[in-house]
Amino acid sequence: MIFTTNKKPEDLNKLYESLIKQLPNIIFQIRVNSQKHISVDFLSKPIEFLDEFSINDFLEDSYRLSNYKIYEPDLKGFLDSYEKAVTSKKKWEIDFRLLLPESGYKWIRIDATPKKSKQDEVVFYGLISDITIVKEQEIRLKIADERYHFAVQASDRGVWDWDLITNNVYYSSESMKILELNESDLVASPEEWDERVHPDDREEYYGNINLHFENKIPFYETCHRVLCNGRYKWILDRGKVIERDENGKPLRIAGTHTDISEQKEKEIELAQMLEIVNTQNNKLLNFAHIVSHNLRTHSGNIKSLLDLHKENLLSDSDTMSNIQIVSDELFSTIENLNELVSIYTEKENNTQELKVNSFIDKVLDVLHESIKIKGIQVLNYVPNSLIVMCIPAYLESIMLNLVTNAIKYSDPNKEPKIIFTSESNDDYIILNVKDNGLGIDLSKHKDSIFGLYKTFHKNTDARGVGLYLTKNQIENMGGKIEVESTLDFGSTFKIYFKKN
Repeated sequence: MIFTTNKKPEDLNKLYESLIKQLPNIIFQIRVNSQKHISVDFLSKPIEFLDEFSINDFLEDSYRLSNYKIYEPDLKGFLDSYEKAVTSKKKWEIDFRLLLPESGYKWIRIDATPKKSKQDEVVFYGLISDITIVKEQEIRLKIADERYHFAVQASDRGVWDWDLITNNVYYSSESMKILELNESDLVASPEEWDERVHPDDREEYYGNINLHFENKIPFYETCHRVLCNGRYKWILDRGKVIERDENGKPLRIAGTHTDISEQKEKEIELAQMLEIVNTQNNKLLNFAHIVSHNLRTHSGNIKSLLDLHKENLLSDSDTMSNIQIVSDELFSTIENLNELVSIYTEKENNTQELKVNSFIDKVLDVLHESIKIKGIQVLNYVPNSLIVMCIPAYLESIMLNLVTNAIKYSDPNKEPKIIFTSESNDDYIILNVKDNGLGIDLSKHKDSIFGLYKTFHKNTDARGVGLYLTKNQIENMGGKIEVESTLDFGSTFKIYFKKN
């Protein structure tokens, strides 16, 4: 507290003068008479930032400018505000730009209060301030803000701002448009947003944002479905923590929304097209292997019969009889392959009700000589009534592959056997093809047993194609295949035919 009771008037004047000079603004008092002439009663200090022209010129005649000039767009506003303040005797407040001869534009603010005097004059008491720095900062911020909003609008992105202290979320108008919201149903909390995220996408959404909250990733970005007015849209959601407390806890996070539904739908459509192409390629490859594998088996049988005949191990009649059987089966195979071509071309599901034993008998006839030479005992316990839904060419190929393998990998130190059995469950009819041959070491080959060109024994004629074909064929019809095998004890292949 300052006490001035013992101060002399001249001392107080010096004190006031000293204090006034410390103020950054200029204090003034002017009088405006009835003829609108201006006179200066008081000016706290020289107007240094206006020293490039005479202030008296400015105050005495605001209509005639000499060494200075009010910026043209601001002139009318300046004069109107002055006239209004003088006429209405209300506060005079105006920001305007002056064009100085040397330093260019400066922003000036006048803030004055009028009071009518006894001489019918209007007296203004007020401040003159240089606000150039403040105005330039305001302009820069405004331009930056306008550029930002323009960029956001041009990029079709919505902006959101989440205050974690109040737990409220602000959404820009573009976000509201994307989410199809209006002011009455504005999402005001993150929990309401979370409820809109598709349940299948929430785990990834929560995971990414929590990783960012824990400062493990510099920002978070997720692509998830959001419920918008009763339907889901794909939204690309990006965000970054822009304020944390001293312990690193997030206080505020800002980000953007982008509607990428159209792009995502095209991606899904493209993926579906690629899947169709891959399926067709697999079918084509499968067909090529069927042709190669099945025809090679038949041609091999014919060659074997001719070799036996050449060595006089078969009579002419037996040779011709067996060649006739193989020839008939070859013709049947080609017919089935033609049917398969038709299936691929028409893209239809041409599975048929097939009697399993008919195909077992057909394959046994084709491989009769190979079975006879190795002395294999065939036991068929499959009921004659057993019917499966299958493509004929597939079933023939499956049976041919499995029986051929059982013959090829029979154990010469045992009495070889091939046993056919069947069973069923709620979903499948299961055909079992069992042998007591060399077996497969599943501890080594379990993951590759159905791979293309995978072989597990040293037979020179092993191609590694049959089991690959069988797996693809049965899976193409909605079924599956499993194997149980022990080295030196034999194998059981279980083929699952899907029920209707």
